[in-house]
Amino acid sequence: MISMLFAISSVVFFMLLFTAVFSTIFQRDIAIESRADVYFGKSEGVEKKTKKPSKGITQTLLRKFWTLSVARLGRMLEKKDHRKLELMIRESGYEKLSPIEFRLIQILASITGGFLALLLIGPNSDGGFSALILALAVSFLFYRYPIFYLAKKKAQRVKLINRELSDFFDMVSLLLEAGVGLEGAITDVCDRMKGPLSAEFKKTLDEMKRGKSRREAFYDMKKRVPSDSFRSVMTSIIQADHLGVGMSRVIMNLTTRLREQRREMAREQAMKAPVKMLIPMILFIFPPIFIVILGPMVVKVFMEGLG
Repeated sequence: MISMLFAISSVVFFMLLFTAVFSTIFQRDIAIESRADVYFGKSEGVEKKTKKPSKGITQTLLRKFWTLSVARLGRMLEKKDHRKLELMIRESGYEKLSPIEFRLIQILASITGGFLALLLIGPNSDGGFSALILALAVSFLFYRYPIFYLAKKKAQRVKLINRELSDFFDMVSLLLEAGVGLEGAITDVCDRMKGPLSAEFKKTLDEMKRGKSRREAFYDMKKRVPSDSFRSVMTSIIQADHLGVGMSRVIMNLTTRLREQRREMAREQAMKAPVKMLIPMILFIFPPIFIVILGPMVVKVFMEGLG
């Protein structure tokens, strides 16, 4: 109970200290903004269109702290790490998040996790060194967790894209056979289907409307999506567009191949099922069966030995 009260009071103290420090640092900017609002007023119509209204000093301080931290961290981040993080974020689907903001989230999560672990474990531990080691371990886990989360989201996104591929291109093939153009067919299917694949094609269509050629837009989308099946399909479409082959026939053959691939994947998963079931059977099913069958015989032999 005392340790919990100590932890809560410490968190409240550091929050108040954080607010006081940053209100002191940005005191001049806050005073200028408040005086400008008093003397010149606010143009409500413009502010509603351009930005959200201010909700207080705390939000202003947090926004300024976030902007300042992103600017400082951007100078320290190397180009190699920047490209690697950008690729991970893009493949997981969080394109609005910049690599610098993601690295800042990692650092803040690491500091918060280590600090909370030190507060909760420190008063109950006998030695300070063991508590410090455990806090460092928790801090490292909190630092690595956002990367694990991105990898998980990437795997889920690839799985969804592979599941939607055959249905998506099947509908595109039907529209092409009905006489609709490729862009029109893709637009119609994207309006009917919702998911990561439709979002990627909508982004590609927007790039084509801004002046990018079909081949370049499809090639950029192929690099954006981390799915081998999708990249194989887009390579075939890009080659057919380059050679002038009819898209209807190409996409029809692609949908047939995608259906066969899904069938083979289903068979592969079905053949893996007995191997995956073996471990829970050995750990949870066989021991109770042995206890039920051999238990009475072991008890009988033990009783006869005592008699």
